[in-house]
Amino acid sequence: MKTWPGKVATVLWTLAAGLWAYWGAAEYFFEAYGVPDSPGWAYLVPAAALWLLGLVALAWPRAGGTLLTLAGLAFTLWWWGLMIARGLFGWEQALATAPVSLALVLVGLLWWLEGRARGPRSRSRFLPLALPPAVVLGAALFYLPYVSGRTPASPGPWRVTTAAGELEWAPAGPGWNLRLGPRFPSWAELAAYGREPRGLGEKPGPYDPAAEGLCAYLDASGTRLLDEPVHVWRLPTRAEVVASLVRGGALAGCRYPGGERATCERIPNKEGPLWDPAAPAVYYWTAETTAEGDEAWYVPYSGGLRYGGRIASQPLTWGNPRHGYRCVRRLR
Repeated sequence: MKTWPGKVATVLWTLAAGLWAYWGAAEYFFEAYGVPDSPGWAYLVPAAALWLLGLVALAWPRAGGTLLTLAGLAFTLWWWGLMIARGLFGWEQALATAPVSLALVLVGLLWWLEGRARGPRSRSRFLPLALPPAVVLGAALFYLPYVSGRTPASPGPWRVTTAAGELEWAPAGPGWNLRLGPRFPSWAELAAYGREPRGLGEKPGPYDPAAEGLCAYLDASGTRLLDEPVHVWRLPTRAEVVASLVRGGALAGCRYPGGERATCERIPNKEGPLWDPAAPAVYYWTAETTAEGDEAWYVPYSGGLRYGGRIASQPLTWGNPRHGYRCVRRLR
């Protein structure tokens, strides 16, 4: 680069491209590894798009800068619109995403200024293009030993003695990650299953998952939904999910002291008997809601100890493939 705007733009782009490459690779290994319906390439699309824009800008700064500016504006508007549609948008979220969205506009403008300088440029300016592929490769080498070789799911019920008591988790069927065609039920749909008209569908609150939730209608075998509630099964608590987290097919020795993370003897993994490695769910809903009553708590398979996943809450109407559920009952 011949000018200071071009040099600053190159540094900022390199940081952004590296972050997006790491985010895409880490999200793939956290969410989609081993899940047939989740293609890995989709997680690298943002990084690949940014890499191509960077290639154009390094070769032709004015044209590339213009494209990057337009792409930054379009991505920002799309991302904020997505958050608004999900009811999650606020100034805090807007500012948090600005470094990887609106910052692209700044980088584009700086490269456009670089394009005003005449004369040949050094070929070494293309060296930053090697960083994103190197980051993806590094993430793969780091995470593959953790995510590969997971214990497969068992379709039957799972009985386990934990610090939270002797529990039995429902077998495969309506009590474990029931799917609504192309979509997945929200916490509110699970909690209001028994309300007329009975079934999974959007229904207004307040919600009482213990009285009318889907788990209350599950028969004793955990394989069939009944016409009347029998209250054999229920949604778990955070402490029960945490205490049942596994690694290598056995309990990981986890406890829930409160807050965003569990304390575990070993870092838990997404594997049987508690999880299904081939299913998209990476969080399990719990029966517990926040003090305000507008969000429900969930637990990630890592117990909050890896990938930045936290024991946290989402709106009651939130429904997506990553938030699953599994009914439980206490044996004693």
